[in-house]
Amino acid sequence: MLHLYNEKPISIFTTERDVKIRVQFCNVKMKMKTCQFKHFYKYLTNLSKKIDVSTGSVDLLLVRDNLNITISLSHFLQLCSAVQTVMSKKFGLKSIYPN
Repeated sequence: MLHLYNEKPISIFTTERDVKIRVQFCNVKMKMKTCQFKHFYKYLTNLSKKIDVSTGSVDLLLVRDNLNITISLSHFLQLCSAVQTVMSKKFGLKSIYPN
């Protein structure tokens, strides 16, 4: 098992015999192909643009069985950070910060 990110409550890892990326957070376990993980990153990025001062929680619509979960803003921000860290380490994504 290769841990790509492991900070409570979020774990992102791969296994030696499987190329899928596994994401575990808030009692949710997902297995994604590389392309799906990149789409998940884009989804989280788009959701994060909608956050404002009054946001206390974030609704995530996960594709499998139209699973709709609500997570706290803190956990959402940790998840975004974890996914972005993996994107930069594993796929060479460069962070661009607007002026």
